[in-house]
Amino acid sequence: MELRRGWWRLFLAGAALWGLLACGDSSCGCVAPLERPLSDGARVYDAVQTRITPAAFSFIEGNLATILGMFLQDGLVFTVPRSDQRFCAPPFNWPCFDIQICRNGCVLTAAIQSATIGRQPPDTLPLSARIAVSGTITLEGDLDCDFPININNKLVRADIKLLIDSRDHFLTFDVTNVQLSFASSDYSIQCPWWYDWLFELLKSTITNMLNDQIADQLDSAIDDQLAQATCLPCDFYTAGCPAGSSCDGDFCVDSQGNCLTRPLGMAGKLELADLLGDAIPGMRASLDLLLAAGQWLSATADPVVPNQGVEVRVIGGADAARNSCVPLPDPAEIPPNAAPARMPFTDAVPGSGLPYQVGIGVSDAFVDWMLYKAQQGGALCLSIGSDTTDMLSSSTLSALMGSLDTLTAGRNVPVLLKLTPTRVPRAEIGAGSFTTDPDGNRVVADPLLHLFLDGLAIDFYARLDERWTRLVRLTQDVSLDLAIDFTPDNRIVPMFGDESIHIENVRASHYELLAENPAALEQLVPMLVGFALPMLTGAIDPIELPPIEGFALTILAVQGDVPRSGTPYYEFIGLYADLAMAPVNPVPRRTLAAVEELRQPDRALMSIRNPSGPKVPEVVLRVGADAGPEAEFSVRVDNGAWQPFVRGPRVVVRDRRLALLGPHTIQVRARSVGDYRSLDVKGTAVTVVIDPPADPVLAAWIDGLLPRPTPAEGVALRAAPDAESTGCATTGGGSLLSLPLLWLARRRRAGQSA
Repeated sequence: MELRRGWWRLFLAGAALWGLLACGDSSCGCVAPLERPLSDGARVYDAVQTRITPAAFSFIEGNLATILGMFLQDGLVFTVPRSDQRFCAPPFNWPCFDIQICRNGCVLTAAIQSATIGRQPPDTLPLSARIAVSGTITLEGDLDCDFPININNKLVRADIKLLIDSRDHFLTFDVTNVQLSFASSDYSIQCPWWYDWLFELLKSTITNMLNDQIADQLDSAIDDQLAQATCLPCDFYTAGCPAGSSCDGDFCVDSQGNCLTRPLGMAGKLELADLLGDAIPGMRASLDLLLAAGQWLSATADPVVPNQGVEVRVIGGADAARNSCVPLPDPAEIPPNAAPARMPFTDAVPGSGLPYQVGIGVSDAFVDWMLYKAQQGGALCLSIGSDTTDMLSSSTLSALMGSLDTLTAGRNVPVLLKLTPTRVPRAEIGAGSFTTDPDGNRVVADPLLHLFLDGLAIDFYARLDERWTRLVRLTQDVSLDLAIDFTPDNRIVPMFGDESIHIENVRASHYELLAENPAALEQLVPMLVGFALPMLTGAIDPIELPPIEGFALTILAVQGDVPRSGTPYYEFIGLYADLAMAPVNPVPRRTLAAVEELRQPDRALMSIRNPSGPKVPEVVLRVGADAGPEAEFSVRVDNGAWQPFVRGPRVVVRDRRLALLGPHTIQVRARSVGDYRSLDVKGTAVTVVIDPPADPVLAAWIDGLLPRPTPAEGVALRAAPDAESTGCATTGGGSLLSLPLLWLARRRRAGQSA
């Protein structure tokens, strides 16, 4: 039987659980294979929790024709093989006829006409479908006749069982109670009437052939595909099959011959240098990650089909060897990896009451565990210097630190910032709420995520006399308030501005070579941190919320959920979305921007020696968009983090990066107010130059690198050229919602427990 691959892709899509996880398995483009499975000591059970509501199942059933058109363009095709038969007329067994049924194979096509998907606690999705089968049966030999098969509205039933593997606690699946058979009364043989008696004899034989072929061949094909989807390949881990198992053919099996369960989700080693692109040359830090559907208890004891929906928990895991740049952690600062409490899903978004179809809750416990392991692996041991960005040099920093010019004898020399986390970082989940300011801008009221970096040390080096010399160490407690937004293709973009960075308890040491006093040097911290953190977040590719095997997500809300008693924080980040088949995105807005005014303080006021703190230049932009609804605008400086959207026609850009002398690029993106799908992803850019230094070599470099900003008088708004307006994303798994649309047969494999 030939099964079209698209049909099986639809089935296996269900195994990967609706694309919740960014990668389908260890072959995901963002990660390399793990050496061996993560231990329970590195796992957080129930790290992510999800719900598919009854509304989502209604969506699938109501869009069945479109769904099948996407995945089954050629239908479900199978071939009835040749069968040679001899028939003799009763009662004397004469005359006799030799007939070849389907001499060259008879191709039949099945199509689902309608389907309903039930939800039966604790672990079953009953499928009830109506199918149509069509094709032609050929008879050749002593008599010839071709007759059509057209069977309509045939009932098919099956149960999809969601199971938890008792060894590794991963979710897997099976198919039971398949009910599908054809009867002789379902069709008629249209051949010459004088052979009616013979064809009545043949009819039962043909019916048995149809049932045998569908049952046997479909069962075999499904079993093979189930093994591919649910059994652990021998090469999944680089060290081979896990302890207690061995390789048998393509899959790892235990001592009883049962295949081990393949994680449905992502399991792999993430190279953090790849995540940051080229932002940190030479960075060496990695993190072993696990995000796979599963739970500690069986699906019977801990139902996955409650309240007419499906709720799947995700095992999160992270581990890393301690990097030499990181001190031993204080045991009191190590976060627990105990499973968080359950997120109390309903079928409406908490607070707003808006109905949704897919809900995802990311636990604070898992975020803290990830941060801890990332820090231990060296993710926050960062070096940013002149080889990282041309904006960072002794000349560009000379306005802040006058004695730097003295040390370098007025020469422009490379500089280096080394960031070292001396304590374990932590995060708290905020409300993720917004309010409106007097100008009508949507501004952050309570950020979605508060990141705390206590004891962050910054060592500042300069290249003096052909060697790196530390000029000062600054240690401080840093907190960062993060909001998020989305691009039209559902990529998460972190957003924050200067006011999002908070610094306390600054201590200066090892500053003997500098003329500035400790109090002045401490004023340098906001500048350096404000420069480094946005650069790093801007370097990270936006994180994609992948489509669900063809279904697009329409984001309804992202917010803090489940308040933590006695604190302003929450236990979960809740994301709520609806499904769409092929959303028609609004036409992206076209961004226009020009520099209207550069507000640059006197050089003396920009210095850290200024008693009231260094003053940072500001840039006033005149912004606009093409004709359409009212627009709002987001900006970022020098590829840093995007700032929250504000309305035009003027935007004042305040960014500590502008304290660096030299050229700066300001990018601007427009969208219709509140409509993330109308974002002009390409946007446009303008340039400004902050007080070019006296060094003639550097000044010439600046003049040659970027044009001077156009004077504000009479300048027209400009957009990015049309030629440039076209364009670690990963592919998602598939959709559990689409799983019940299949014809299914069962051959239960041992080793899977309910």
